Amino acid sequence: MRFLLLLFLCVFHFSFGQNIIDDEGRKQGEWKKYWNESNTALQYQGAFVNDKPVGQFWYYYPTSEVRAIIEHISENQSFVTYYFKNREVMSEGMYLNQKRDSIWINYNNAGLTLSMENFKNGKLEGKKVTFYVQNQIENGALKVLSECFYEDSLKSGTYIERFSSGRIKLSGQYKLDQPFGSWRKYNTKGELLQLFRFKKGVRNGWVLNYDENQKVIQRDLYKNGELLSGEVKDKYLEYCKSKGIDPND
Repeated sequence: MRFLLLLFLCVFHFSFGQNIIDDEGRKQGEWKKYWNESNTALQYQGAFVNDKPVGQFWYYYPTSEVRAIIEHISENQSFVTYYFKNREVMSEGMYLNQKRDSIWINYNNAGLTLSMENFKNGKLEGKKVTFYVQNQIENGALKVLSECFYEDSLKSGTYIERFSSGRIKLSGQYKLDQPFGSWRKYNTKGELLQLFRFKKGVRNGWVLNYDENQKVIQRDLYKNGELLSGEVKDKYLEYCKSKGIDPND
């Protein structure tokens, strides 16, 4: 009788405890998974209903610190917060159909904001903004360092880099993740310092450098990423003139 009673209690605990799989092979109720066979290092814990995660799931590093908390909002949507081992938030945002979606915010391990980026179907789409860290340390100000646009996780469109004052430091365009066309570099007063161009991702054409009066003080010529000088430069300019070619093209 004692043996039968113990057997009954074991079966009862298995049936109504955690990590239950029903007759149809679906996960039900509270679940815990461990990193090791001794069940001392928890990997995650949460609950399932008909094999679908519900509510909060907590994930852990092998060293037991919280790695992520996932709040399941619906069957295909969840809000996720990732953590550094020191408990500071690493990043946070939405998942849709198990892919990153909408706005995500990223931080460093001191809790300072690094960037905000937009996702669609798990890929960067739209504007990504990065922020100065030093201003946050000194006075808590959140100031833009750069703005860039993405299509299908590739840089595409306007790129702007700023001084902490908000003035533009650098501006240009990207296409298929490569810089192209005319780019401009400015000083802290907003005055143009340099005008340069890209072709197929490398410098090409004239680079013009300006003084404080906006007069050109130096001209350099690039061809397919190579700086031309001396006789090579002269011959190339003669060739362009004879063929009616703009060196910037």
